[in-house]
Amino acid sequence: MLPKVTAWYQKSLFREQDIPIFIDVFCESNAFDRVQSHRVLAAGKKLGMLVKAHVDEFSSFGGVQMALQLGATSVDHLDVTTDRDIKRIADSDTVAVIIPAVNFNLGIKTYADARAMIDAGAAVALTTDINPGSSPCPSMPLVMAIASRYQHLMPSEALIASTINAAFAIGMADRVGSIEQGKQADILIIAARDYRQLAYQFGGNLVKTVIKRGKMVTNTRTKTS
Repeated sequence: MLPKVTAWYQKSLFREQDIPIFIDVFCESNAFDRVQSHRVLAAGKKLGMLVKAHVDEFSSFGGVQMALQLGATSVDHLDVTTDRDIKRIADSDTVAVIIPAVNFNLGIKTYADARAMIDAGAAVALTTDINPGSSPCPSMPLVMAIASRYQHLMPSEALIASTINAAFAIGMADRVGSIEQGKQADILIIAARDYRQLAYQFGGNLVKTVIKRGKMVTNTRTKTS
């Protein structure tokens, strides 16, 4: 299957726009074990794909180490990651992606220890992981709110995790994720006086204006309260 995917990618709009393609695997009990996961990821990497891995959601049996050895761009979930593996992530260039909407949706009362990851020096990113199976959540502000309350991120850390660190997690930090000269002008303007309200307020939508590639695509008349 992977050679066919690679051939499709080479002719796709993603390749034309230099958007990278990843190989990903769910390394978990009742899914792919560590040996199987390594085989899948190594096969994709050999074909030029970047590496991601969903690991340590329910059990920890070496998935983080396996992914790091393959130079993973990110490792995702990390709900039961050990202190030793947190240190390994912090000592690497791999981004730790936490997915609190999954825990919230499944009614799981424990969350990834994002505070410990940041304190150890790891680059932490946030995502909705939107999917019909475990996280039917399209809202990044809600994810920021959950991470701030249950994973002890400061609002500034939640914002960084949702922007520039998330851009690193998809291999595109050279062009998106922050407002800098030479980067793609993707900007959200919110109807609030303070950025911290993004993580403080939840259940609504504070986005007033959406600018994509320097062009306004959405503009509401929501007044700042």
